[in-house]
Amino acid sequence: MMKVALRRTSNSMISYSIEVSCKHMPDISVIIICRDEAEQINDCLQSVQWADEIIVVDSGSTDETREIAARHTPHVHNVEWKGFGPQKNHALSLATGEWVFSIDCDERAQQGMEDEVRRLIQQSHHDGYEVPRYNWFCGQRVKFGDWSGDRVLRLFRRASGRFTDDAVHERIVVDGSIGRLRTPLEHHTIRTRDQHRDKIQYYTELTTRLGQQAGKRSSLFKAAMHGSWAFLRGYVFKGGMLDGRAGWCIASGQAKSVWWRYKAIARGTPPEQAAPR
Repeated sequence: MMKVALRRTSNSMISYSIEVSCKHMPDISVIIICRDEAEQINDCLQSVQWADEIIVVDSGSTDETREIAARHTPHVHNVEWKGFGPQKNHALSLATGEWVFSIDCDERAQQGMEDEVRRLIQQSHHDGYEVPRYNWFCGQRVKFGDWSGDRVLRLFRRASGRFTDDAVHERIVVDGSIGRLRTPLEHHTIRTRDQHRDKIQYYTELTTRLGQQAGKRSSLFKAAMHGSWAFLRGYVFKGGMLDGRAGWCIASGQAKSVWWRYKAIARGTPPEQAAPR
């Protein structure tokens, strides 16, 4: 709100009062979806405090996730789970910034991200930007195998991008050119062995359900072949063995998940029984 007064030095005085309401539209909106991420979300949100707006969409957390998020932003919403793609599109619909930065609870924007992002959006050479991402397993950075560093599209113009509606493995689609950032994200995807086991079970069940719904066919032979290849690809051909025990756990976990999924589809096993518990 701005007030301006103009005065004339004479016997009479004329005063003009002008009130102007200026609403600032954020340049950068960060969006994040979550559920029961009390152990992770604080560090994640702390790493993006430089954003002009932070949108958090929770899907029924039973821990302190929402309370922790509310310490960082007033924009915390509770929305029924719709699948990864639809959930992120809902978060996107709540954003107001010209640019959107999507981040997951187990990721951390590294030092220098703000300066690089703001410089690039001022230049506006592209409509989206890929970010290098370093994956971590139980406190160890993974440098080889299937989980070695990758690039993920995370920064984009709100008017030019959206998420695919895939229930899992969703991605951002941008109508325009794509550039690259240099500052990385740290992805603390697995913190404990128990979490690794639980994550394998979760994604095995989810991908099995999607495969069955799509009418895919399989056999025990296909299950064995795909499972074996998943292990050899990550552990041998991509050098996962060079990451020591972490490399072994990742490659064997990938192989188990693939084997269980193809076997469950071949036998018509209910998704919730696809992975041993």
